[in-house]
Amino acid sequence: MKEYLFNVIKKHQYNISIYTEDIFERRCQEEIIRSDEDKSFFVYIEFDFESIQGILGNESNSQQFWNIFLETLSQNKRGSDILGFLEHESGIGLLLLDSKLDGWTRLAGRFIRTASKHDFDIMSLVLENNVKPIVYPSCIQDIQAQQAAKQEQ
Repeated sequence: MKEYLFNVIKKHQYNISIYTEDIFERRCQEEIIRSDEDKSFFVYIEFDFESIQGILGNESNSQQFWNIFLETLSQNKRGSDILGFLEHESGIGLLLLDSKLDGWTRLAGRFIRTASKHDFDIMSLVLENNVKPIVYPSCIQDIQAQQAAKQEQ
């Protein structure tokens, strides 16, 4: 998949960089630290190749999904957003810096609009069923609240 994505980026001359898994993991750790220090938020999103392929069902749909994904990012990506490969190149991770859930909601809407232009309605199904955004540090606060509630019981 890695080679396919790089070929699409090159073919369309998209201004998109995808970090290696090591660098992406390091950037995630840096953003956690920065977010803690600055009391800011970011959204972490994973696009798992295998689970997405499971919904898409065939290579043609998969290629169309990733073409639309990259097209949308090239037109809507902010300079601060970070894209990188997940561990073992099992997917793509995306960090929307200085953003909360509404940032992901806007981007998801743009994915769906671009997909609609290409008559690719399955995009919304993939995003709804396989892509779960995590807002940091809210996710940590939610876990702490759940742990506190369990201790009270």
